[in-house]
Amino acid sequence: MIVYNAAKSIKICEAKEASNFLSRVAGLMFREKLEQNKGLLIKFFPGSSSVHSFFMRFPIDLIFISKDLRVVDLKTLKPWRIYSPKKQCKWVLEVNEGIIKKKGIEIGDLLEFS
Repeated sequence: MIVYNAAKSIKICEAKEASNFLSRVAGLMFREKLEQNKGLLIKFFPGSSSVHSFFMRFPIDLIFISKDLRVVDLKTLKPWRIYSPKKQCKWVLEVNEGIIKKKGIEIGDLLEFS
């Protein structure tokens, strides 16, 4: 799927959705890298929204997205860390470090999935 920032009229990335329990738990662990312009979209389990970077070899940018598709928090996460967003969210988009700055993503931006 394509993740698009409607507020800025910019394509953020082509994302793969972590669609089952195992793919959600594994996330980007053990990978050598994340390809350019690619991302992983994870839908949180009810009541949970923290992200970890255990067993990861590279830092990532996290874009936390609410149920109404608004960006509610942003974070760059280095390997072997845990982060919980400041606001309630439904998804997190994991992308390469630097994408938040490069694409000018801000809290409050409206995203689209297609």
